[in-house]
Amino acid sequence: MKPHARMERLIAGAVTAVHPALTATLVNDDGSIDLDALQLSTVRVERLQRTPRGPASAVYITWDTHGRCRYVGSVCRPGSRSAVRARMEEHLQRTERRGAWYAVTVLPVRLSLRVEVVRACEGIVARRLCPIEGTSHPVPSTERSLLELVDPRIARIAS
Repeated sequence: MKPHARMERLIAGAVTAVHPALTATLVNDDGSIDLDALQLSTVRVERLQRTPRGPASAVYITWDTHGRCRYVGSVCRPGSRSAVRARMEEHLQRTERRGAWYAVTVLPVRLSLRVEVVRACEGIVARRLCPIEGTSHPVPSTERSLLELVDPRIARIAS
């Protein structure tokens, strides 16, 4: 599925904001964002529901048919082969979401990250995209950068 141009800009901005936490599937060898892979990370909700495997840790963004961000969430279920799909199934038990959610963008994050860091990524993405639904997103830290959260060695070097 090719996202709307507006969606592409929003997704690229969100990815830039959480870049240090992303898996190699969305990042080129030189550290830049792989735009082709990013485009493939957005699929229709029905397709995601049929996907047998996926990342165990991710931030996901749902969209409506007009390219508006509906919801931002995260999942961190180490050892799961279908964590995002399972989480989406939980969300889609609500009838209003089944009707409004058209597509989902999955941003896989590193498996080594603690759940607190994955949730921080969710907060950063939600703050950037201002989803229509969902209000209990984590507030990003103002004391430590995402890079410091992803790699604690950086915080030790800085102090």
